Amino acid sequence: MKHKFEFLITTIVLIISFACSNEPEDISIDEDYTCTVDTVSFLSESTSKSGRVEVVFSVSLAGDTKFYNVTENYTVNNQLMTIGDNLIHINEFTAKGETATFDFYYGENLGPFCMELFSAIPMHSHNAFNAEADRVISEKNLGKWKIKKKRQLPSNEIPE
Repeated sequence: MKHKFEFLITTIVLIISFACSNEPEDISIDEDYTCTVDTVSFLSESTSKSGRVEVVFSVSLAGDTKFYNVTENYTVNNQLMTIGDNLIHINEFTAKGETATFDFYYGENLGPFCMELFSAIPMHSHNAFNAEADRVISEKNLGKWKIKKKRQLPSNEIPE
């Protein structure tokens, strides 16, 4: 009986000592972060060839969310919208009523914006996607579109 009691006490002490260890845990950052496009807003009266746009990215790490905004002029050539100095490309933007569809490409000059917001996020790449977005009614812009659905495109190459 005495040996069972000592065994039980020793087991409890070992369990507590492992549970209260000061060793840092290895946390896989890959599963704890997301970076995505949240909204695309047209800010000025646009012509068929140019205008001003704001793209908002949502970046989350371990439950904390920050936003990265790109507000730039854009030009359109053959349905390809180039935002800023090759920061972002939107192809075939089509709005029908309260829904829009378009292809979204991360430009070569956008850089690692996620890592600027959270230094713990590792280097990674963003894939081009086809978006379906819903119109958000706002007096601050002429057309704000909240992305609801994304489907990865087979290629990240920006159409010409």
